[in-house]
Amino acid sequence: MNMKNYIHFIVFLITTIFFSQINAQEAKGKVIDNDGLPIPSVNVVNQNSKSSTATDLDGSFSISAKVGDKLKFSMVGFETITLLASTSFLNVTLLEVSKILDEVVVVGYGTKKKGAITGSVSQIKSADILKNPGQSAIQSIQGKAAGVNIVTNDEPGANPTIVIRGLGTILGARSPLYVIDGVESTSLNGLSANDIASFDILKDASSLAIYGQKGANGVVIVTTKKGKKGKVTISYDAFYGQKDILKKVKMADSYRYAYYNNTALGSSSFYNFNQPVNTNWLDEITRKGEVTNNAISISGANDMISYYLGVSNYTEKGILLGTEFKRNNIVNKNEYKFSEKFKVTQFVSLSIADNTPKPLSAFTNAYKQSPIVPVRYANGRFGAPLVNPLTGLNDITGQVMNNVGNPVAQLFNTYEKNKNVTLFGSLGAELKLINNLKFNTNFGATADWGKGYTFTPNRELYLTQNPSLNADDYAIQRPKDPINTLQQRRSDSYIWNWDNFLTYKKDFGLHNLTVVAGMSRTTSNNGEVLNGTRLNVPEQTNYWYLDISNQNNIIAPGSVVSNNHSNPRVSIAYFTRLEYEYNNKYLLSGSIRREGISVFQGDKKWGVFPAISAGWIVSNENFLKDVKIINSLKIRAGYGEVGNGNGPSFNNITFSNIQYPFGINPVSQPGNYVRNAVDPNLTWETMKEFDFGLDFTILNNHLTGTIDYYNRKADDIILPLSIPKVLSEENVFINSGVVTNKGLEFTVRYDNKIGDNFNYYVGGNFSTNKNEVSEITSPYFRNLPGSGNTNNGEYTKLVKLGAPLGSFYVFELLGYNSDGEPIFNEMVDGIAGLNDNDRINAGSYIPTYTYGINIGMNYKNFDFSVDTYGVGGNKIYNGKKAQRFVGENVESAVLDNFWTPSTPNALNPKPFNAVPRPSTYYIEDGSYLRINNITLGYTVPKIMNTIDKVRIYITATNPFIFTNYSGFSPEISGSDNGNPLQGAGIELDAYPTNKSLLFGVNASF
Repeated sequence: MNMKNYIHFIVFLITTIFFSQINAQEAKGKVIDNDGLPIPSVNVVNQNSKSSTATDLDGSFSISAKVGDKLKFSMVGFETITLLASTSFLNVTLLEVSKILDEVVVVGYGTKKKGAITGSVSQIKSADILKNPGQSAIQSIQGKAAGVNIVTNDEPGANPTIVIRGLGTILGARSPLYVIDGVESTSLNGLSANDIASFDILKDASSLAIYGQKGANGVVIVTTKKGKKGKVTISYDAFYGQKDILKKVKMADSYRYAYYNNTALGSSSFYNFNQPVNTNWLDEITRKGEVTNNAISISGANDMISYYLGVSNYTEKGILLGTEFKRNNIVNKNEYKFSEKFKVTQFVSLSIADNTPKPLSAFTNAYKQSPIVPVRYANGRFGAPLVNPLTGLNDITGQVMNNVGNPVAQLFNTYEKNKNVTLFGSLGAELKLINNLKFNTNFGATADWGKGYTFTPNRELYLTQNPSLNADDYAIQRPKDPINTLQQRRSDSYIWNWDNFLTYKKDFGLHNLTVVAGMSRTTSNNGEVLNGTRLNVPEQTNYWYLDISNQNNIIAPGSVVSNNHSNPRVSIAYFTRLEYEYNNKYLLSGSIRREGISVFQGDKKWGVFPAISAGWIVSNENFLKDVKIINSLKIRAGYGEVGNGNGPSFNNITFSNIQYPFGINPVSQPGNYVRNAVDPNLTWETMKEFDFGLDFTILNNHLTGTIDYYNRKADDIILPLSIPKVLSEENVFINSGVVTNKGLEFTVRYDNKIGDNFNYYVGGNFSTNKNEVSEITSPYFRNLPGSGNTNNGEYTKLVKLGAPLGSFYVFELLGYNSDGEPIFNEMVDGIAGLNDNDRINAGSYIPTYTYGINIGMNYKNFDFSVDTYGVGGNKIYNGKKAQRFVGENVESAVLDNFWTPSTPNALNPKPFNAVPRPSTYYIEDGSYLRINNITLGYTVPKIMNTIDKVRIYITATNPFIFTNYSGFSPEISGSDNGNPLQGAGIELDAYPTNKSLLFGVNASF
């Protein structure tokens, strides 16, 4: 080997050794627990090279790794963490799973460690919120918190209804209080789920009493995301999906329709069995829906500032033809730390929503309209329910066979658009006055501006029912009716709250003391609504505007303008809370709130509401130290009182015009008189609740759970009383009732792993609720009929002593007589003859139990999860079926089992065309179990240092439902947010539950 080759060899050898050293670096370090003790046998896996090792008795480890490789540290009983390999010695601290009890939970005017909570609080984090994508984040957590009943609404732009631990008010507001980074609200204000870090749901009175009357229906504290120290993080989340109706109702086809109605009419030839038209109306008014969501955020922090900026866009094309919804969100959250003693937090959210709704009665009309009616005739006119009695076929010049409109024409001739701009935010500051004492002030406000129009082509709607006529005929037959009507609206509303409080926190050896004291003011119900109507406007949309002036009626006779301003509701409160811990074993918390609200009179404005709770961490006692199966065990109990002054203003005085005669020869003079009396003693409804709970972690920290029992009593329920007319022409509102809710809640979750690559969990929750109107004190109160009518002006609901709210009171169907006609129990009141006193309680729409099951697993880069939700013990009134009148369609299933002389025990009556009475025939079991979502995800291996994570997933939302209910959906909240006296639980003009298939991506840089 010559010198030149020798030099080349040496260079090659050195180079090989150099690169082999680079590619064979070792990462060294030590793993300790939270107390600084070494942890042996910890699994250390290089996720890049898949090599692994374990720590020795001293907790030390050494593993082959390049700089930047991901090292995963895991061991049963400890959190699993991932760190980046480096050339420096790695000091790794693993937190015991039981130490997760030290995680922070947000409570009223402060935070507490999860392990120190003495009330009933459920926390749901971002990962669970985003797992079930939806237009509302609340809808995404359905089935994930015991005692929280969420009724979803899949209509584009609609909000779900949430009830926490049962319904405790009849006329008052039913929504929980939302506190979004210090901003008080009755909804999420269009906040995107992508910007939410966690929900903390305060369920019992001892937890939420510090919020006073605003929290009488529960409190949902929403914490939005914020920047974290380290490099700037950019996140992008997106999904696209298609929607369809989860459960369809099969209606009779043309042949079976003719057969049923001929039988009802006692004729074999009125309707021809050989119909040339067989319209499936549900298919004609629906389509494949589409949903798209894009969200991007940028966040970061350093020692002086934390920042987060999120922008998102959500669009949906609904399954009902013409329905569309679009929402754009911008969220900004910053925290400025000016010194160790002073910091300022700013949060602002802007939501812009555009909604194009269509009348939901189109679903009811599609259910009832005859299949022999064509969508359009050959001349292009919309089909109408007309039949030629000679041919038995639909004929444009035939006679009317029913009063149902053409649902396609209904959608085609409905023009409505709405736009809402919601701006809300908060500005807060924290100042450390002295050691252990700090002062916080937070101002939050929400402003909402809405505008919209509805254009009604009256002439065209008339012609759809009379297809043989034309525009000239309309002018002759309806000379006083407008050609069209334009209704426009403008609205604005404002709400603000200002909280100021001091917090003193001090550790005295084994003693820990926290005291909070402050005041709060809220002004709500401050808004204005402007409505205007014009007649006979140009049909071009660019001319659809209103001239809101005194000349308006001259320009367009019949025009109307109305302007209403609501009365602001002011609440002022003073509060204090004391929390005491001893030796991490004994916990005590107490609060008191004195609050005044402007809706009541005199000293009835003010109320004092106390709360107290205690906890005992039994697992920290010496006698349980050696019980290995128990990792943590806490017993807690609490009692609290919360006022409720929400809802309409019960002290308003109404006037009516009247003519007063004066003089010897009386001449009528215009005047007014008071229509209603006002009870000066009217005051708060007061919710009083006792809660007993048990929190545990067992089986080497694998199994965690919570058990709660609650007994909630709402005193002084406000009821309207009908008193002698000489005292008050209209109802008088007084405190005269008690509503109780009692129940059990159980939550459990099991986490474990098999090997290094497979982790799984199985969780579930179950809760019961018994609701009852347990006391009514006024002798003037009998029953309160609901306004959720189904047909012929007959009510179906009553508020009645001893029964749950939302109970259906209908006639009991005993069977059918020899002619196949319904037989009702007319002896309920002991008197022959059917009357309203013969109605029976057929059940309530409020579930007596709810439950959820959650399953998830991870294998290497794959993740899979299934979430379910179910309810039971509730009833649904099939309002569509109960509204069937002459000549309307019928469900195909009815024709499979109806009364004939040879089948006298059939489930359904003989074919009929009379107006049905509300009866148990239309009451159905509302229980269901639904698979809320099935998700399969895959995290792409890291291919670039600038990309932290890329995960792709597919989600089936609401793919399956198991129910005996025969209608479209057993989830019916009604149009008034679950009002027990109105449409809740009555399926009529309701949007069907959707199923969807979504494809999405989560990426961070």
